[in-house]
Amino acid sequence: MQHPLSTSSLRRAVVLAVAWVAGQAGHETADYLVQRDCDARAKQQHTPEGRRALANHALSYGLTQAATRALAYRVAGLRVPVRAQLAAAVVETAAHAVIDDGRALAAFADTTGKRGFHALAAHGVNGRALMDQAAHKGVQIPLGAAVTAALAD
Repeated sequence: MQHPLSTSSLRRAVVLAVAWVAGQAGHETADYLVQRDCDARAKQQHTPEGRRALANHALSYGLTQAATRALAYRVAGLRVPVRAQLAAAVVETAAHAVIDDGRALAAFADTTGKRGFHALAAHGVNGRALMDQAAHKGVQIPLGAAVTAALAD
């Protein structure tokens, strides 16, 4: 009996899975271990200093993500073309910057009636941070993984 997935489909699925898992690991590393405190504090200020902080963080984030994924592909024995890896890095870096800028999430909160949750702040956990992480993990990382898988063929 023939397997329902072609070799190409199976390879795409494996690349997608490895890219997604590595993206999750790279995200945690980049957002919590690599990001500088000064950038975290200033990146949502829409001033020259804030824009520099956002750019610094987005760049360090993108490089960390790219390195984490490249290592994961190597360990998994996957040959993922450089163009696929670069495209994913560019897409994720840009998406991360848009999310971390804060204005898109605030607009989303306003549009969907979540402004109260977005503004919630209690005991060190706040709605804005939770929405930020949900956007990274639910939109940005899957987008990067999908771009990689689509271009890896």
